[in-house]
Amino acid sequence: MQLSVDISLDNLLTLISKMNIHQIEEIKNKIVEKKLYFQRFQKDDIANIIDDFKKEDYSNKFLLELEAGLKKSSIYGN
Repeated sequence: MQLSVDISLDNLLTLISKMNIHQIEEIKNKIVEKKLYFQRFQKDDIANIIDDFKKEDYSNKFLLELEAGLKKSSIYGN
């Protein structure tokens, strides 16, 4: 038997806060097992991002600063 229920985030957190660490660990393991977590961020090429901004008529100065900032960012930087 399967049951479907709408529950608010606050109510869900209240329920979880009443669980012991073993119950919480069991829920975490099921989330991972069923792949109910967010997929890893898939970044686009910086050139594609810059091209999208170019289409919106951003200034060349802005585009150069955006590109430099992206290259230094935690997502694209080394």
